[in-house]
Amino acid sequence: MTPKSGSERVPACVCLGVPDDPRLQLKVENRLKNIFVTQSEDISFQNTEHAENVNHIPVITESSGRILDTGVNTLQRTLVLKKQVQVDEVNRQLIQKRLEFKGRMQALEQKRAELLHKQQETKERAEKFEKFVEENEVKRRRALKKYQVERKQNELKEKEKSELSVQLEHLQKRHQCLKERVDKYKIYEVYLMKILDLLPENYLEYGVDTLAMPIIRRHETLSITQQDLLQRLASLAEELDQSQRSLDSLKQEHTTNKLMTNKELSELQTQWDQIKEKNKQLEMTLHIHQGQSRDQVEEIGSLLIAVKNLGQQCHLQHYGPLEDMNLLTMMDMMKEFILEKADMERRALRLTDSGSELTKGTVDRGRKASRLLNTMDESGLVSVKEATSAQVLEESDATKSQEICHQFGFIRRVKGDGNCFYRAFCFRLVETLVHNESAMKRIKDKLLRSHEELLKAGFDEKEFKDLLSTFLRVLDQLEADDREETLLGFFNDQATSDSMVKYLRLLTSAHLQNHSDFFQHFVEAPSLKAYCTQEVEAMAMECDHVEILALSATLDISLCIISMDSSNSHPVYHTIPEGSQPSLYLLYKTSHYDILYKCREH
Repeated sequence: MTPKSGSERVPACVCLGVPDDPRLQLKVENRLKNIFVTQSEDISFQNTEHAENVNHIPVITESSGRILDTGVNTLQRTLVLKKQVQVDEVNRQLIQKRLEFKGRMQALEQKRAELLHKQQETKERAEKFEKFVEENEVKRRRALKKYQVERKQNELKEKEKSELSVQLEHLQKRHQCLKERVDKYKIYEVYLMKILDLLPENYLEYGVDTLAMPIIRRHETLSITQQDLLQRLASLAEELDQSQRSLDSLKQEHTTNKLMTNKELSELQTQWDQIKEKNKQLEMTLHIHQGQSRDQVEEIGSLLIAVKNLGQQCHLQHYGPLEDMNLLTMMDMMKEFILEKADMERRALRLTDSGSELTKGTVDRGRKASRLLNTMDESGLVSVKEATSAQVLEESDATKSQEICHQFGFIRRVKGDGNCFYRAFCFRLVETLVHNESAMKRIKDKLLRSHEELLKAGFDEKEFKDLLSTFLRVLDQLEADDREETLLGFFNDQATSDSMVKYLRLLTSAHLQNHSDFFQHFVEAPSLKAYCTQEVEAMAMECDHVEILALSATLDISLCIISMDSSNSHPVYHTIPEGSQPSLYLLYKTSHYDILYKCREH
């Protein structure tokens, strides 16, 4: 079958999407009687009037490529329109949200205005309330003051009332007594009235010579005398009361004076006992010092003889005759002699390994002189300076001794009596202060302020007052005379040197106890107080690392301890506190401390 087309075509245009876009328009045309014919044309639908009831199907006349392009464009535009519809919806919702937000903001502004108004009202109410409270406080104070005044007045009135009640009772008793007396003497009044009734009318004309007149006059005299006696009795009673009160006050004053006198007498007795005990201690100390002085005189005599003998052995020609030298010049000569011999020994050892007999003899003499000088210095507490060498250091390890000799030119010996660290520390500290005025002033200020630190640690002022005075006196005298001989004289005097060492021990103990929270973990004693009493404050007790830390901290002094007891081949340097620049150096060997001097210092 083939489709039969009508005789007439009506073109049409189908719009997809937006009718203004030409890309979305398709050209179609209506065909009349667009049906399938199964019969001949003359039989079916000859009548045209039936064609009006026929539905025409549009037929697209565009090409297939044009149709495909139009579909793609239609799809993209449809998507764009969908997105545009979504955007419009979102804009509509956004506008609605903005309107809602604006309404809420207006409501918030209104609430804010109401809140501000309420705050203003609250503020005004608070001000009115504060004013009301202040007025009430003023009224309360006024009422309280009035109450106190009225209370005092009431107390006074009550007191007056009680006094008046007592007076009233007294007057009532007196009234009752007088009433009883009136009743008692009423009979006499009656009797006299009856007599008057019986007397004649002209009894007054009988004259003054009647017998009744003398009685009347006597009665008047006796009445006047009785009044005078009563007045005198009252005055005497008043004087007696005054005398009694004066006697009581004198007795009380006497009792007070007696108590005060007994108290002063007791205090004076206590002071006298203390002075007596102190006098005994001073006498014992004097006897001890006298004995020590005698021993020192003997030792000094022995030393003088030894020095003269050494001077004869170490005589140098440029010093002149030995008889014209004083002791200090002789010591300097022996020191120079020993240093020359020691220097000669070092040169000989460096030049050759095997010396001649002459070199050996020189070395032996140098060692002998060095031993003699050490023997001389052992009699004192602090020696003179010596040049550092392996023999002087008494060190078998050549590496350690060479390192010490390279850095330090001189050494000063300190007596090993258990106080060697404190004595070496104190001597070197004072020696550095002699030529440094600012450092001297700073240390003096610290010593004066240490008075408070010792009191804070619980020390009695009597324990350290004399020690501090000795320390300050030594510093004052060294400011006036800064010679090394003067310094050695002070530190080789047993009493002066031990006083300074004792004060440093007390300072160390006070610093440990005042900072017990830190130091109590470094001691093994039952308590830090017991440790300080037994190990720090007691003389002749060796110093430990914790005491060195405390003494360095309390005086703000940095030091370096060079230990020769290490197992390695080099000395060990301990700087206290760590990272600081030390101002003094101490040599530690076999539990003993000596003083070292750097080469640049000498």
